[in-house]
Amino acid sequence: MHRDPEVQKDISNRLMSALQADEFLLYAQAIVPLVPQTDDRALNEIFIRFKEEDERLLPPGSFFSVLEEAGMLPFLDRWVVNRLARFVRAGLKVDNLWNVPRFIVNLSNQTFADEHFGEYVLKYADNSYLSVGTLGFDISCESAMANRERLLALMEQVRPHDCTFTLAGFDGSLAMLEKLKEFQPEFIKISAIDLDPSKVPEINRRCHELGAQTIVEHVENDRVLEHLRRCKIDFAQGFGLAKVEPL
Repeated sequence: MHRDPEVQKDISNRLMSALQADEFLLYAQAIVPLVPQTDDRALNEIFIRFKEEDERLLPPGSFFSVLEEAGMLPFLDRWVVNRLARFVRAGLKVDNLWNVPRFIVNLSNQTFADEHFGEYVLKYADNSYLSVGTLGFDISCESAMANRERLLALMEQVRPHDCTFTLAGFDGSLAMLEKLKEFQPEFIKISAIDLDPSKVPEINRRCHELGAQTIVEHVENDRVLEHLRRCKIDFAQGFGLAKVEPL
């Protein structure tokens, strides 16, 4: 999408001001366990909305393309980490025994170019608010392979602080799985839309052999859900299971 440079600048400035003024909102969608888990904390994927979208002043999601064109997505990713830390801190002040959920944050391609993003994450992981596996990052398989060195460097930096990684968009092929091995993801995400039901047990087995738990997304009905349960898929996600709700 191409805009007049002056218009682009005005919009970019507006969004940067919105980030500084906390005019974005965090939403979460539950990722539902289908088999018994050793970690009993809730698992959620985080989504971002702009307040002006909720007020119907902008089309949903339109701010992403503007931020991307302006190279500002790393600022948004930093804001999400900061906001999650504040959310957890506030919850622990109310109940210091709160079983803090786990959060999976979608990481933009542009953030891989931010050499200090890992340091920013550790600033919050070290203060205990986002430690012990509370924070994880979702990256597409395609993006992981395109940003191999930067992703491996980020993993090496934040994994000792129990940050997890999800590789999304896995096509179920052995060829792609071979390419994903070196990343050793904690989770591999597959879309139910493109998934051949007959291949689910084999895909699940291959992912487990890699040491990754499986998440099938876009699960919209009980028939698909029951098949995933029978195949021992670890987690399911979709509007058929849980809506996207304000955090």
